[in-house]
Amino acid sequence: MMNRMLFCFLCCICIHTASAQSQKVDSLKSVLNGIPADADTARQHRRAQLMWSISTQYFRPLKDFEKCRQFGRGALHLYHQLQMPRGVAQSLSNIGFAYLYENRSPEAVDTLLQAYRVYEQLKDTAKMTYLISTVASHLYEMPEQVDLALAYARQCVDLSTRAQRLHGLCACSHLLGDLYDRTGQPDSAAYYVQNALALAEKAPNIPGIVPLYLTMARLAERKQQYTEEKSWLLKAEEAFRKYPDMATAETELNLLLAMSRCLIQLGDWSNAAAWLSRSGTLIPQVKDKSYHERYYLDMSRLAEHQNNPTKALEYFKWHISARDSVQNLENTRRMTEIQVKHSFEQKRIQEAARQAQELALRDARTQQQRWIFGLILLGILSGAGFVFYTYKQKQERRRTELELASLRAQINPHFIFNCLNSIYRYTKERDTDTAAKYLQKFSQLLRLVLENSRTEKITLARDLEALQLYVDIESLRFKDKLQFQLKMDPDIDPSFLQVPGMLIQPHVENAIWHGLMHKKEGGNISVRISQPAEQVLRIEIEDNGVGRAAAEALESKSVLRQKGLGQKITAERLKATGRLSFTETRDLFDEHGQAAGTLVIMELDLG
Repeated sequence: MMNRMLFCFLCCICIHTASAQSQKVDSLKSVLNGIPADADTARQHRRAQLMWSISTQYFRPLKDFEKCRQFGRGALHLYHQLQMPRGVAQSLSNIGFAYLYENRSPEAVDTLLQAYRVYEQLKDTAKMTYLISTVASHLYEMPEQVDLALAYARQCVDLSTRAQRLHGLCACSHLLGDLYDRTGQPDSAAYYVQNALALAEKAPNIPGIVPLYLTMARLAERKQQYTEEKSWLLKAEEAFRKYPDMATAETELNLLLAMSRCLIQLGDWSNAAAWLSRSGTLIPQVKDKSYHERYYLDMSRLAEHQNNPTKALEYFKWHISARDSVQNLENTRRMTEIQVKHSFEQKRIQEAARQAQELALRDARTQQQRWIFGLILLGILSGAGFVFYTYKQKQERRRTELELASLRAQINPHFIFNCLNSIYRYTKERDTDTAAKYLQKFSQLLRLVLENSRTEKITLARDLEALQLYVDIESLRFKDKLQFQLKMDPDIDPSFLQVPGMLIQPHVENAIWHGLMHKKEGGNISVRISQPAEQVLRIEIEDNGVGRAAAEALESKSVLRQKGLGQKITAERLKATGRLSFTETRDLFDEHGQAAGTLVIMELDLG
């Protein structure tokens, strides 16, 4: 009777809370509807704030993620018009987290990374750390994305260190340790987890100390050091009793199951039975079937040790049932993820087609207006020629930017063909490891090019990451005959230095195809980056190839035009934006006067 009354009382509280939150949203909507949707900046700002507040209410208390995104997009549109980047980032965050809670991974990751890049422009390290750690944690649950999760986790550690955010550094170091453990790198895993543990023990108010002890125990278990594992588990139990509010039922159950299995490995069956008995009280409270799978397997082993085959078989059947449930859930998750990814790609293609159509219409209108405007000015002003010339220059700059966008959106088809042909050849030769490595780097390069194409400027670190992937792919294809070195002044911070995308790669590609391709023994490419002045970035690309004169004699004109396209567009784009203050290409010769390679020097104005 008392249980029924308590249940009714809790239901009334939940209904009252939901009703109160719904009333709050209705009140915000009423205020929003009372503000005219005109061009007044103050009213637009107020409408954007209200839309963001309504979006937030739908996200947390009400958990209506579709409406959360609906009002988030409304706020995003207004903040874009008002040119308020912080509002843009906050709206993108709401939309991204709404996708995340619905397990729509592609949209969630894409939107959260957009928000991250806006906060990066604002230099808001705290928000950057939070978003990148969220993305890394989400990708951690997807085994096929472990390399990407590792990259974002390292970035999170770097950001937390710079911002001196103790909580973030602890969480990101723990995540990075878990990822290294998953990829079979126990030493790196132990290093980062121990760093996180040292931080947590210095500041006990940091949440997550119990999972840290459990991770250290798991690392000891992997090395079959069960006595050490037991000591870590005992520390976890002590921390759990000391800070009960910092651990969940899943964490406690994980501790109990880990200890019981450790005791079984040590042959301490009596204590193992006691820990399993404690686990049994928590099993009904935890819905995750992976815990059930572990529990019933150890119960089966315990029953078998106690000479109770009937119970052992019964527990083992339950273990198999729980394992099948886990597998079914994983298969369902993968199917849903594939379907969502396919839907996301379809929407992206449709959006790209719509933008292309809008761009074509805009170009047509611009062309028409240009001729009308030119004719009118030609009849009225004697200086119409000057105005028309200026306008043509602006149009030429815009055309160059469009060529860059086209080049960013697609990698050289010849390069793609060569990559796919190499992957096919390795597969045909049954060299599956090299084929898999080749395919992984190729897919990473495609993803990075697509990501970098969304903004006019990217960090130097992202441009160098794309360059390294490109060189790795070419090195695999040339049977490791290509040697590549990157030297950068230690005072340069590539994570915050903004440069135009595809800055160095076309010159490296030119060096490979024009300089090194004709040398049977391969050759070396060296990229040196320095900052001779505060607002000047100097980049040198040197190769020991056959030299420009020999390359021109060996190659056909059509190949030359194709291979020099990326380098040409990069130079034109930098000149159009006024960022290229100096460029020079030198032919190198040895002591006998023979061609010894080429040196390209660029200096960029960072002001």
